[in-house]
Amino acid sequence: MIKDSFAENAKAGTWRYLYYVSYHGDHYDLAWELLQTNWDKYAGKYNTTSFTMGYLIEIPEVFDTPAKYDEVKDFFASKESNIGTGKKTVEETLAKIKSNMKWKEEHFDNVKKWFTESVI
Repeated sequence: MIKDSFAENAKAGTWRYLYYVSYHGDHYDLAWELLQTNWDKYAGKYNTTSFTMGYLIEIPEVFDTPAKYDEVKDFFASKESNIGTGKKTVEETLAKIKSNMKWKEEHFDNVKKWFTESVI
């Protein structure tokens, strides 16, 4: 399906397949991998000044580890020449990952403890 989204006759909104996959369960890593693999195709098809690219840049914002933060930062740094107007969205995505990391560090153990003691 992702591959088909690059076809000449593909509907303009087929990028949404990847975007929606990224927000369902354990598919975050898959969506991120597909975005990295196909970045140049998306940039060519949807133009780096389109809102579509902003949505795609947001895909990794669900991550919450320093390793993923570094991976996302390095990837977009390597694509700086064809990010276009998405530079602000890259900054926001990195900020969101940092926020997720901070929340996890400050609250995850307490929530896990509460859940284990109260629910299970």
